[in-house]
Amino acid sequence: MGNSKEALLLRLHHTPLFSAWPNDMIAPLLAQSQPLTLESGEILFAEGSPARSFYFLAVGRINLIAAAATGQEKIVEIIQPDDLFAEAVAFLGGRYPVTAQADATTTVLEIPLDLFVATLEQRPLLMRQMLARLSMRLHFLVKELRHLSVESAEQRLASYLLELCPVVNSPAAIELPAKKAAVAARLGLTPETLSRVLSRMRKAGLIEVEQRTISIPDPLALRRWAGGR
Repeated sequence: MGNSKEALLLRLHHTPLFSAWPNDMIAPLLAQSQPLTLESGEILFAEGSPARSFYFLAVGRINLIAAAATGQEKIVEIIQPDDLFAEAVAFLGGRYPVTAQADATTTVLEIPLDLFVATLEQRPLLMRQMLARLSMRLHFLVKELRHLSVESAEQRLASYLLELCPVVNSPAAIELPAKKAAVAARLGLTPETLSRVLSRMRKAGLIEVEQRTISIPDPLALRRWAGGR
């Protein structure tokens, strides 16, 4: 789908946040928004910088990166096309809690936070939808914390692959949404550990690997295998 204002309006309507918004409310927001293009490695915003916008990813890929107390960086989420991100910052004191970095040539739509918040304040129903979205994000982050703190490398990778899998009861092929090094960082693994776990899964007949394409002949068998690790 294209990146014209009309096409972007349709794509925004398909996001959970804007699915219930009428066109006459999205259109003014879209009119004040602007597309930005970034090259791979370019920073969209830095952790701690003042937040004036949130974003819709039209093309490419964005890594959200958090700095740990040790100084190391951790990819906390890989943003894919048609995802919204950084909208929660409107309720978090006005500074970005993570860094957003392009992982490919990327186009985003920059949406002004002040106009977004003003619209929410006029429509209590939309505000409730926003709070529901924030609750879903909190649930996601709690689940991620559990994955990173109590699950083995095999369980983390299996859970991640199964989340990407469109079906659970028949063979499936998925494409990793980013380079293997980025996926490893996202799962709290080193690239070497990720490669070893992929190799073990392949030798067990659970997956086939062709560059970034992972074929899973039996997703339920992969789930059972991970549960026994």
